[in-house]
Amino acid sequence: MPAIIENKGIELAVNGSPVKTKTVNWVSSFNISHNESKIKALYPGLNSLQLDINTYASVSMYLLANVGEAFGSLVGNGYKRDAKSGKILLDASNLPMYETGHNFGSVLPRFTGGWQNSVTWKSFDFSAAIDFQGGGQFFSWTKMLAVKSGQAAETAAMNDNGKNIRDALTDGGGIKVTGISNATGQEVSAYVNARTYYRNTIGSKVYEAWLFDASYIRMREMRLGYTFSKANIAGLPFKSLNIALIARNPFMIWQKAPKGINPAELATGSSTLNWLETGQLATARSYGANLTISF
Repeated sequence: MPAIIENKGIELAVNGSPVKTKTVNWVSSFNISHNESKIKALYPGLNSLQLDINTYASVSMYLLANVGEAFGSLVGNGYKRDAKSGKILLDASNLPMYETGHNFGSVLPRFTGGWQNSVTWKSFDFSAAIDFQGGGQFFSWTKMLAVKSGQAAETAAMNDNGKNIRDALTDGGGIKVTGISNATGQEVSAYVNARTYYRNTIGSKVYEAWLFDASYIRMREMRLGYTFSKANIAGLPFKSLNIALIARNPFMIWQKAPKGINPAELATGSSTLNWLETGQLATARSYGANLTISF
């Protein structure tokens, strides 16, 4: 029996001209889609299939297809939490505890879409294309390794004692952690050694700390042009000439993930799903000019 994946979704597209006068014409196109997937069956006797794996320092994060779940479940080390409060459990050294095999849910977004606009005014024309995505999640190597190696800004921050967290605990340094003591069940607020916390604990063992929401709104392309025609230039040897400046991927309008990580440009690993940020090259921005001649 072949694998069965059930997909249910909806797509909405709206096109129109919000403004249309003798000199101004604005054409707009908006689309948004939502899809829900559920794995109904895999190979007989198989309830989980590994789609991809990412391993660092002998700790792995898995991308799985699990029967009864949405496609692309992210599974790995997560914080161990108190059953009543949901707060992180702390060990005898007041460091966060973690558990293996935690299912963080699907990496797929709740919705995706785009918005394209084109405006002409007299001889000028302007167009812009925006992409957006809501939901989804990804794992960031950049953030994890920056913290583990002590290069991230937060590894040299000041604590509420007015001391650098890298300073010795006896001098008021250290990073403040709060949670529930695994031994006593009581709430704890304490300072721990920054190196031990970042390098030895969350920087290598707790992958949950480096999972980020993949929601974003991105300016994909912008174009500004001007058309010269025989109507405004006498003796023009052709019907019209349009000169335009074009920018592709000029900037991110908004994103939920930390600045410096682009959720719109993720690696897929060996799978077809975007779920990894592995320190790949920054998104290429291109700027150029376009010349169009009509005879």
